[in-house]
Amino acid sequence: MEVDQIRNRIAELEKNQKEIKAAKDAIKQQLENDLEYVQAREEAKTANIKKKQVKDTILNLPENQKYVEEIKNNTQDLSVLKDILSAELLDFYQKSNKEEFLDSEGKIRKFKIGATLVKGAERYEEQGGFGQSNKGE
Repeated sequence: MEVDQIRNRIAELEKNQKEIKAAKDAIKQQLENDLEYVQAREEAKTANIKKKQVKDTILNLPENQKYVEEIKNNTQDLSVLKDILSAELLDFYQKSNKEEFLDSEGKIRKFKIGATLVKGAERYEEQGGFGQSNKGE
């Protein structure tokens, strides 16, 4: 029963995604056929190229290079810390079955657990059943 509901929900999502794509394609076609829009798009493209050139010149100044490097390093660190926090929150949820906790300042912090559908996976029957895997056998 649960798998059938999931399959139906996926079919409904895919149908809606196709409808959205068709509507977006129709709008895109209308925009591409409008001379005023095409001209405005080209002007914006030229302005964006100039803006990028000015920005790159400013970012490449020696006094700004340290900031650029600091941002790059901190962004990488932040990504790793978020991944670690996600794993820790999942572990906390599995052990306590709670979606909130007190932070270091005594404030209640809530979090949510999510799941994402991954395309391209083998059919579950080929994996040895739902949630199983025959790999390595």
